[in-house]
Amino acid sequence: MPSVKQNPLPAYAPSPKVTKLWPDISGNTINGLGDTGKGPPRPVFWRTDGSTPHAPVMYHFYQRSKENPAVMEARKYRDQTAAIEDSDIAPQPEQKPASEWTAEIKRLALEIGADDVGITAYQSGWTFEDRPQPEGKWAIVMAFAQDYEAMNKAPDAAAYIEVMHQYGRAGDTAKHLANRIRERGHFAAAKTGPMTEDVLMIPAAIEAGLGELGKHGSMIHKAFGANFRLSVVLTDLPLETGAPDIFGADMFCANCQVCANACPPGAIAADKQMVRGETKWYVDFDACVPYFVDFETCGICLAVCPWSRPGVAQNLLQKMARRLEASGA
Repeated sequence: MPSVKQNPLPAYAPSPKVTKLWPDISGNTINGLGDTGKGPPRPVFWRTDGSTPHAPVMYHFYQRSKENPAVMEARKYRDQTAAIEDSDIAPQPEQKPASEWTAEIKRLALEIGADDVGITAYQSGWTFEDRPQPEGKWAIVMAFAQDYEAMNKAPDAAAYIEVMHQYGRAGDTAKHLANRIRERGHFAAAKTGPMTEDVLMIPAAIEAGLGELGKHGSMIHKAFGANFRLSVVLTDLPLETGAPDIFGADMFCANCQVCANACPPGAIAADKQMVRGETKWYVDFDACVPYFVDFETCGICLAVCPWSRPGVAQNLLQKMARRLEASGA
């Protein structure tokens, strides 16, 4: 069994460059930390058009990574998938019962490249407040596992390259799945990361049954741990929805401090916090992102998460199943 990685980095303070570029408004304020009323998500960092107060920091991040040819090659792969054109929607919609479509779409998603797939009804509250509601009643949410050894090197460039590779794979799969649906006469649109522009993916993935939110602010899948990426296809194809999968990750996180102890900027809180009317795990944006930019990548919390370590998740599942049963959850 691999040992938990002990991060050797010294105590961190943001670089003068990032400090100079940082806007007056806190990213935590934009995210709704402390807000007791519910509301739509607001964009903070990733935006193609740079329409956020933190855009200068984002552009600085991209400029720094241009010095690494391997990173630029990985980013090129992701950009190529984004350039895949949408197929025309066939004039005659193919008709099938929702149960048949659901089984076929899940099979297709896995065949094209996804490592797991779930389906849920799209909720308007998952749309960023400055974007119109997207078309499509159903969200097909797909998970793409990352290579553990590459991510365990974070914040090395190897981790960044792996993330870009998986974003590319996720985007490629979403684009091709959407086109398969369009060619059979139904609307479908791919939503890919990291710049999804209008759709917040994690809550959709949770409702689709792909995992639970972890203390590190990322999802925990019962097979991949926190070590995966997402993409989504929105569609009007008749489908049957899944349900959230409660397998004990949230309960586990309540007593685990591994990711919090391994985070160099100390961005991971020990307890849940109020965010836009919901008490949930939340990562301090103003601590996390400067470190991410200064080191040109991160992902330490994803790799050290006990659920991510190879050969561990199955044992944790069994352990948490007993705890859930004992608690009556």
